[in-house]
Amino acid sequence: MSPRAGFLILLAAAGCAGVGMSLQDLNGFLARGEFAQAAARVESGKASYGTKNALLFELDKGLLLQGAGQYQESNASFEAAKRTAKDLFTKSVTAEASTFLINDAMRPYYGEDFERALIHVFCALNYALLGQTDEALVECRQVDFYLKTLRVDYGHKNAHTDDAFANYLGGLLYEDAGETNDAHISYLKALDAYEDYAKRYKTPRPAGLLEDALRTARILGFTDRVESLQKRWGDVPAPARPAGAGELIVLLFNGLAPQKVNSFFEISVFNGWPYVEQVKTSGEEDAQVEQARAAMRGVAADKMIRLAVPVYKPTPYTVRGMRVEAGDVQAEGSLVEDVGAIARQNLKDRIGRTRAKAVARAVVKYLIAQKVSEKVGEKKGAGAGRLFKAVLQAAAAATETADKRSWRTLPDQILMARAVLPAGPHQARVEFTDAAGAPVRTQALGDIRVKPGRRTFLIVRTAI
Repeated sequence: MSPRAGFLILLAAAGCAGVGMSLQDLNGFLARGEFAQAAARVESGKASYGTKNALLFELDKGLLLQGAGQYQESNASFEAAKRTAKDLFTKSVTAEASTFLINDAMRPYYGEDFERALIHVFCALNYALLGQTDEALVECRQVDFYLKTLRVDYGHKNAHTDDAFANYLGGLLYEDAGETNDAHISYLKALDAYEDYAKRYKTPRPAGLLEDALRTARILGFTDRVESLQKRWGDVPAPARPAGAGELIVLLFNGLAPQKVNSFFEISVFNGWPYVEQVKTSGEEDAQVEQARAAMRGVAADKMIRLAVPVYKPTPYTVRGMRVEAGDVQAEGSLVEDVGAIARQNLKDRIGRTRAKAVARAVVKYLIAQKVSEKVGEKKGAGAGRLFKAVLQAAAAATETADKRSWRTLPDQILMARAVLPAGPHQARVEFTDAAGAPVRTQALGDIRVKPGRRTFLIVRTAI
């Protein structure tokens, strides 16, 4: 096979990468709350994800099935996602090396660190919604083990080696199961993690967490711990809970996670005149147009180096808060996980390595084009050498694209509202509010049955 044919094949392969249904269609399903229909579309379009995006297929499907209330089926997809992510992460070094000369999007996607942690969190919630507390606690232990592995492997250099929400949720579930000591430990870890969240992601400590840590410390008789917590975090009043009361916990999966787009940087020389361009594309079609333009410049340029790195583009939405009402009880939602902020920081922490790899790849492509064209020119003449260099530069420019893949069905933020209610049936509703606190719309939560001394979990989703 000739070098020209090889590059054209690489160009075709790079252009065939796909990740299921279009983002516009997917966001439309989410905005309308049509989770079951979206899950069916994902399932019918499995082939369009391709083998390189097998993990994304399971992630999208799993979260959509959760939104549809199909919690067992959702966990089946998440279990498949766990196996796929583990297998692909193990093979990632080989995959990185084999796709170096094309682009990062050609390797199998094994997920971001925070995405793999959220798999366990969503599994735990599914089990909690199914009333299977022991299975939920297994997921809490698994995510704790996974995050410890990240801390050992990355030496705290990675952006997401601890998950405050996972610890907070673990504390709630442990306490619900009567494992007060484990609950207290999880609350303490959550307090530390939210302190880091406040610095890294501007996510404040959610209401109720300090009260949980103090309450469990008192139950365990840890008077020194109570004093230590009060000295470090201050004190909060411990409101009296009615005897036999339970708690309704409503989680809002709010908005649409930011999406990765291309940021291109190019230096070309035309008849001694330099051309420098930096472009951030706004979508897949925009990126394809820009790549086509770059390929044309590659044909005409004397010399060309072009690289691409991913950047996050926010997805706009209106809802910013929630208020849960059940009879005379009201509970405001608190931000417990800013998924979008974590994603952006995660990328920021490794963008230096990503950019260095892109530069190295661009330089290698450039050197290959120069060397091969020189050899062709020596054998077949200067004209053939120039033509061959133009073809190689065009192919290099067209195949240079950032890895823009991500878990597209993730919410941008997760909010939590906690309402202490008497045991028994309740009619509840949630009011969604905008950034100014004004009502946007209301959703009935239906008949809620609160068990004495237990927690009842519900998930709602907005994408408007």
